[in-house]
Amino acid sequence: MFYVSQFVPDRTRMAEFLACLWQGDVPPSLALHLWLYREEGMFLVWEGDDDAKRYVDRAFGSFGELSTEVVTDSTPGLAACFARDLDGFGEWLRVRGTSEDQIEHQLDVRRRGLHAATQEDAFAAGSAWAKEQAAG
Repeated sequence: MFYVSQFVPDRTRMAEFLACLWQGDVPPSLALHLWLYREEGMFLVWEGDDDAKRYVDRAFGSFGELSTEVVTDSTPGLAACFARDLDGFGEWLRVRGTSEDQIEHQLDVRRRGLHAATQEDAFAAGSAWAKEQAAG
């Protein structure tokens, strides 16, 4: 599973948190992707099995507020968007096991936005696409 955890440490127990974080074994299934500091705390982006989840819950949750949720890494899809690469987006969907009909369906709304002259035109194109889908 892929997770994002938000951790707000108890600032009165930072030394204890850091000491305990460095103690003991870390489950081999725990794969760290990002550790991001922000003004109010940290974000941990990671992967792992149930052992890794228990470890994160204990190592962080014992020293502040921890919330964790399952996420899907869709970075290649947004990267294709930023590159204005419809073919790349379609290939990303294909690799994920999306059917060819669904790929074409997904590309249609994006193509309409890509070829719109303005944000307002893109908005109208998206609205028209949604109405077409609702009509069936």
